[in-house]
Amino acid sequence: MTAKKPPSLKALEKACTSINFQTSDQNILVTSPYPEAAIASTIISQAISSLKSLFHISFQQPVVTIDTINTLREKYSSSAIIIVGIDILGKKKIKKGKGYPLIIGGTSESEQVNSFTLGTDSTVAAAGYVFAKSLKDTIDYNLQLAAAGSLLHNGMNESKRGANKDIIELAKNNGLIEERKGFKIFGVTMLPLDEALLYSTHPYLTTISGNQKVCDAILNEAEIPIQKLRTPLSNLNSSEAQRLTSVLITRLDPSTIPQLLGIDYILTQERDISPIRFVSGIETIGATAWTRNELGALVSVLLGDRGRSLRTLIDSHMNHHKDVISTIHHLESHLQGNSTTTTTTVKLTGSKTEILPDVGRIALESGIIDSVRPVALDNDEVYTIVWPSSELNTKMVLQEFLSIDTKIIATSRKSITIIGNDEEKDIALQKIVQLNIGAGKK
Repeated sequence: MTAKKPPSLKALEKACTSINFQTSDQNILVTSPYPEAAIASTIISQAISSLKSLFHISFQQPVVTIDTINTLREKYSSSAIIIVGIDILGKKKIKKGKGYPLIIGGTSESEQVNSFTLGTDSTVAAAGYVFAKSLKDTIDYNLQLAAAGSLLHNGMNESKRGANKDIIELAKNNGLIEERKGFKIFGVTMLPLDEALLYSTHPYLTTISGNQKVCDAILNEAEIPIQKLRTPLSNLNSSEAQRLTSVLITRLDPSTIPQLLGIDYILTQERDISPIRFVSGIETIGATAWTRNELGALVSVLLGDRGRSLRTLIDSHMNHHKDVISTIHHLESHLQGNSTTTTTTVKLTGSKTEILPDVGRIALESGIIDSVRPVALDNDEVYTIVWPSSELNTKMVLQEFLSIDTKIIATSRKSITIIGNDEEKDIALQKIVQLNIGAGKK
């Protein structure tokens, strides 16, 4: 399962013509929780819907065995199956049934699986777009989404190659996305100034997030006009934005600044007040939906629901980050943890399970705990492990646990949640410690 050079957009289009796969009256999309996979599934679903066929999106762990695929094949024997952004381990044969599934992105150990795979693990959104276009000419909205998904792979700050670069350039040339520099926090187009700062967790602004008094002082020092205090950050003119930036820079750790300020991309077909008008907004709301297991609501919004689903997702998002910030403040003043030379374990009795991945991430990033060792958060119900190495991702971790009976759930790009006994939790933690050390040496 070695990394391959990402294919170009033309190479994906050529490969798509040789794949023998037909959609059905009923289609099941089995999707990884990664935001770029959810985007690819959205694009494909819209194409299927335009053909007057039915689709159902089901979310699965990012790494599965061929046995899992065969079980799905039997369960949905009358449906066409499309698997999006999932790594498939094992060298057994996938059962044909009425037809083989189509694999969009992901990696595999099996030559058989590779024969009906379109794209690679790094080109999931682009491959989804190419397949959707082969079914029916896609609309500009889908190209815009595909560009967003391509930008999200490995983060916007990483250079793009192959089909990802091609898709982004195509969307730019069609006026569907525009590069901009500025604030990248959630709510830049919709939340009042102070709330965008107050509830920021991507990134967490140490001494600012959750502190209304400090937020007010920052806006006052930046001389933001009173009439703009309850308007979004995007409403500031260039001089106001510059003053606010200058004040924030003096109060933040230098490592936080590139997360707060920098290059972002506008989706030009989104309304000015939409929380997903910027790719950074999709990134944040997608990560929260994954952590909270609300990916269905995310896909509903991506499919076009800007009413109830969007409102539900925003409310859930805001409540989530209020809970995260409250817990971080508690940790800063009442940290109860045990440290070894390799790990940190923090007891958070009674905390909500769904906030633990973000709490662990922020605790590592802000230096509340040692920033080079994995942290295990225990709320007496589950054990969530978050690791610091950017070279270690969830798929790499899950591959190591497939042969173990312990129930492991991917809860973000850099965390897993374990449901098991103390011995299973300890074994899992030690395994992640070794993976984190190994990833750091690459």
